[in-house]
Amino acid sequence: MAFLIFAFAKMGNAQTSAFTTDDVSGVYKKGGKTINVNIVPKTSVITWSLTLSPNGRFEYHNFRQLKGQKEEHWWARGNWKLKGKIVLFTTTEDDINHQFTIDLNNTKARFFKKSPRSKSPKIQPTYIQFFESDYSLTKNLKLPKTDE
Repeated sequence: MAFLIFAFAKMGNAQTSAFTTDDVSGVYKKGGKTINVNIVPKTSVITWSLTLSPNGRFEYHNFRQLKGQKEEHWWARGNWKLKGKIVLFTTTEDDINHQFTIDLNNTKARFFKKSPRSKSPKIQPTYIQFFESDYSLTKNLKLPKTDE
């Protein structure tokens, strides 16, 4: 009987502590060149980058270079916190300046990683997907982890 109680307690504990800060921290990137061919080929470059530091700080960068237009950069920085599988972002007034202009308060993203218990040979990339944000360019943005 004691063994059964211990087994259920252990299972319940494993489910509540999904991931650690070390699992989530790292560099997430997406983007590259896109080519639109109508009459004249047009090349654009769009990239997104998110760095989650183990100390709870983050830096977000979105770069866009559309054919025939000037480069555009959007930056954000602040703090991040992990609650289960959800990453919460906060930006304070001290984080905002002439370069870091994006406020990611009220932004949430979900962390996805293959379970260590999975025996499947299928490769499943680790990624983060934004699902709630006041900043429209991050809504539904999916960024794969690049430093694994």
